[in-house]
Amino acid sequence: INKKPTTALVMRFFFLFFIFIYLFSCFEASIIIPASNIPSAPYPDWAHKHWVWLASSQANQTKEEDLVNGYLERNVPVGAVNLDSEWSTGINNFVFDTQKYPDPQSMIDYFHSKDVKVICWTTSLVDTDSPNYQYGYDNDYYLNNGRTIKWWHGHGSFIDYTNPDAVDWWHSQMDNVLDLGLDGWKCDGTDPYTFEFIDIKGQAGHITERDYANMYYGDFFNYTRTKNPESLIMSRPVDSYAILYWSFSPHYVMYSGWVGDQDPTFDGLKDALRNYFHSAWRGYANYGSDIGGYRTGDGTLGRTKQLFIRWAQLGSMSPLMENGGNKEHRPWMFDNNNQTLDIYRNFVHIHYELIPYFLNAGSTAMEKGISVMTPMAKQTILHPDSWDYMLWDDLFIAPIVKNSTTRKIEFPEGNNWVSWFNTSEIYNGGSTTHYDVPLEIFPIFIRQGALLALNITNSYGSKFGNRYHDGYISLFIASPKGSNNQTVRKFRGQSQEFQYTITENQEESGYLLDFTATSHQSNKLLIHIRDIDSPYLIHNEVMNKELPITSSLSRFYNNSSDEPCYFYDKEQRHLWIKPGNTEKGLSLHILGETSVYNEESEI
Repeated sequence: INKKPTTALVMRFFFLFFIFIYLFSCFEASIIIPASNIPSAPYPDWAHKHWVWLASSQANQTKEEDLVNGYLERNVPVGAVNLDSEWSTGINNFVFDTQKYPDPQSMIDYFHSKDVKVICWTTSLVDTDSPNYQYGYDNDYYLNNGRTIKWWHGHGSFIDYTNPDAVDWWHSQMDNVLDLGLDGWKCDGTDPYTFEFIDIKGQAGHITERDYANMYYGDFFNYTRTKNPESLIMSRPVDSYAILYWSFSPHYVMYSGWVGDQDPTFDGLKDALRNYFHSAWRGYANYGSDIGGYRTGDGTLGRTKQLFIRWAQLGSMSPLMENGGNKEHRPWMFDNNNQTLDIYRNFVHIHYELIPYFLNAGSTAMEKGISVMTPMAKQTILHPDSWDYMLWDDLFIAPIVKNSTTRKIEFPEGNNWVSWFNTSEIYNGGSTTHYDVPLEIFPIFIRQGALLALNITNSYGSKFGNRYHDGYISLFIASPKGSNNQTVRKFRGQSQEFQYTITENQEESGYLLDFTATSHQSNKLLIHIRDIDSPYLIHNEVMNKELPITSSLSRFYNNSSDEPCYFYDKEQRHLWIKPGNTEKGLSLHILGETSVYNEESEI
C-alpha cells in the first residue's frame, strides 16, 4: 500500500537536514589556531631604538633639545637621549643643575612628547664636594666608614647597599629625578674601584667586589622599575683593560648595555668588537657601543668620516644603536653633500626595521642565559681569528674593521646566505668571496629560507618595503627553503608565532607552501616572499576562502579595507600577501606552478 509521507515526517526530514547543514557549516568554520603561549617580552622595545647623547662638556638643556630635534628634522628617529655626567649640582646628589638645565620637568615632558625616553648618567659614588655628601658621611651610609676613592670625577665614597637606612636615603634622592618622569640611568663603571679597599666592608660585614657590583647595578635597575615599569639602565657587560676582560653588570639587567669607552680609530672599533665577543662568550644578551668611539681624536671632528660610517653600520647591527661622546658625533657635520647623513639615516631605519627581530632575540637570550651575538672567532683573550658574528639565528654580519671598500668574507657552513642589499645574490655556506663594500653598503646576509619579522614604516634604507607597510608586521622570506619559524613578542602583550614549510607538490609538479600563524587580536600581517614561482591558488583555511589576486602592486597596497588578497610580480618573482585578520589564527595553503622550491641561484 503506497502511503504519502505525513507532514510530520516531512518536517522531521527538513529539521534533520538543516541540523546537518548547520553542523557541517560549524565544522567548516571551526578551524582555530590557538594563541601563542610564548611569554611577553620582559622589557620594552626602546632598548633597541637609536639613542643619542652629548659629552658633559657640550651639554645643556638647549643643546640636548637641539641635538634630538636635529635628528628628527632630518628624518632620523631617536628613541632615547642620555644626559651625561655633571647634569646635577653635585656628583650623584640627583638635583638638576638649573644653570645648565633650567627647567628639567619641561625638558623631560618635551622629549616624551616626541616619544623620546630620557636617562641620566650616574654611579654609586658620592663626591666629597657634593651637597649631600656630609649627611651620608655623618650617618655612616658609605662603605669602609666613608673612606674616599680618587676617580675621574674627583674624590668620593661608595654608598653602602648593605645598610637599609642608606638605601632608603639613596632612593629618596633618586626620587627627585624619577618623579619628573625619568626613564632610566646610564650606570657608569666605578665598581672596580672598590678593589682599592682590599677588604670591602659594609654594615653587614665583608663583601666582594662582585657582590657590590650586583648590588649597585641591581638597585638602580630594580628600584627604578618600581617607579617606572618600562625603565631601563645602560651599563657595561664586559669591558677591557689590555688583555683583562672584566664583567661589570649582573646578567639580568643587560637589556641595553654598552661596552665602554674606545678610541675614535679602527683599532678602537676592533676593541669594541673584542668587548662584544667577550660579552657574548659570557652570556650577556644585549649591548652596543659608542658610534665613532667615545674618546677624543685629532681634528675638529675627532674621527674620520669613513670610521664614523663603518661604526654606525656596526651599531645598526647591534642590539643597542647608540651614538655620543667627545667632539663631533652628529652625522650631518661630516661633509657638505649629506653623504654621511644619508648613509647614517638609512642604517638607523634598517635597525628600526629589525626591532621585532631584536626584541624576540633579546627576550629569548635573556631566558636562556645566552647572547644575541655568536662570534665566529674561537674564544681567546688575544687577537680573534675572525671579526664576523651571527646576529641571533638568521643574520650573518661581517664588520668593516679598516678603511676599505672590499671585504674578504668566509660564509658559515651549514646554510646558504642571501645578501641583504641584493637578494638575488645567494652565497654557498663554507665559500669565500671578496665582497665590494662602498660606503653605502655593509656586509649583512640573511640565512636562506629565514622568516624575518620586520617593522617597515618607510623607504629609507629599506630593501623590503615602503610606507605602505606601516602598521603591519612585515613577514619577509628571501628564497624560501625547508621549514622556518619566527616569533613576534611585545612588552606586556600577546606574542604571535609564525611558521612556513615549503615542499614539492608532486601531484601538480609544483610546490606547496603552508604558512601558519597563531591567533592574535590586533596584529596586521603583510607577507612578502622573494625568489618564488607564480602561485595559482592561495587559500585561507581558517576563513575557508580563496584569496583574490590584484591587478597591480599599487592596487594591492591601496586595498584600504584590508580584505585578503595577493599580488605576484612575474618578472621579479616576488609575492605579496595580505592574509586578513588573524583573530582565529592563520593557515595559508599556497600552490605554485613549477618545482623550484629547492633550487638555488648560487654565487
